[in-house]
Amino acid sequence: MTIYRHGTEDPRFPRPQSPTLTRCQRQPEAFDFERGDYARKAPELEQARRACSRCPLAPDCLLWALVNRSMTPVGIIAGTTPRQRTQLRTRLAARLGPDWIDVLADQEQARRHRTAEPGNAA
Repeated sequence: MTIYRHGTEDPRFPRPQSPTLTRCQRQPEAFDFERGDYARKAPELEQARRACSRCPLAPDCLLWALVNRSMTPVGIIAGTTPRQRTQLRTRLAARLGPDWIDVLADQEQARRHRTAEPGNAA
């Protein structure tokens, strides 16, 4: 299992980028919830979750957030709360084993390789 220092991004899973600014990039404060805010600010939380669900980067953001746990302790990312991301990590570990991040990295590398092969759509 590969371990990265606290606050260090796993280079195998870069932060998703878009050619145009996403809502979370234009209005980061709308997604910035601290511990204890989740119940108290339910309407704002639901707005942030809906905005994420419409974003084309949501699947990649979720993968990034799951892998880079130390960089995502609070806030709404890919429509998920920190508790939901913890539950997803637990399920991934149960399904793929304790080295689930390495398993996902291998799967992503294979997917990128298949996509880059001649005759495959990018």
